[in-house]
Amino acid sequence: MISGDIPRRPWQTIGVDLFTEGQEWYLIMACYYSKFPFVRKVKDLTSKTITTVARGLLAEQGIPEQIICDNGTQFTSQEFKKLADEYGFNIATSSPHCPKGHGFIERQVQTVKRTLVKCRKTREDPHLALMSLRATPLRANMKSPAELLNGRKYKTTLPTKIQPPIDQKETRAKLAATQEQAQRHCNKHAQHLPEMLGGQHVHTQDPITKTWIPAKVVSRAETPRSNMIETESGRQLKQQGPHPPNTRAAEENVYNTPQTPVRSRRSTRWRKNILPPVRYR
Repeated sequence: MISGDIPRRPWQTIGVDLFTEGQEWYLIMACYYSKFPFVRKVKDLTSKTITTVARGLLAEQGIPEQIICDNGTQFTSQEFKKLADEYGFNIATSSPHCPKGHGFIERQVQTVKRTLVKCRKTREDPHLALMSLRATPLRANMKSPAELLNGRKYKTTLPTKIQPPIDQKETRAKLAATQEQAQRHCNKHAQHLPEMLGGQHVHTQDPITKTWIPAKVVSRAETPRSNMIETESGRQLKQQGPHPPNTRAAEENVYNTPQTPVRSRRSTRWRKNILPPVRYR
């Protein structure tokens, strides 16, 4: 398990994604430091609409240093890249067909979506539910996302006590301890993966046919454990994680390597000839 660096301050690194619930589409933008989610309903999935909604959120909360997203066309479009150039932030994309590389925002989507589904079934106010989610402490010894991002407690429908401003150094140390604990737990069952070298022949799974095809490593990608690989057809892909070595090709008959037929030896050992009864012949 490779843990990402903890941001030094709130809103330094944020994740963005799209999800659907109840035949409606939403844009979610969450802070990696505070875990504070912003949710906005969008009328359509065009690049112009998504960029406009994202521009409004950044105007309200400030400009981050980095936005992490998947390879959706809304985030790889010229409109979104133009927004990044105008506002001065970097765009980092996760590896295609690898949700683990986008795990933080995926967990945020699951939590928010679960909250919206519950509110729809119980006919409760989803805005109050999301506010309670943002005002709930991350852990017993930590602050809430609202306090980490805005430096204050939210006044909700539940009785709350206003606290003085938080100590961000203390919070960052606790976040590092939590992350280190999760990394140790994961590494107990993890296996060391060798680094892929440029020009090395590997195999990769075709995202459409789900079959293993031969390829070779072209270069390292900007994200951890990611490589740019090239298939025999000349197609370049970005893949995360280890790629099966060439020995797997022989196992799955990817290469049609001729094999020497094995000649079975005739047994000369005496064996009793057992015949069925005459009535069964």
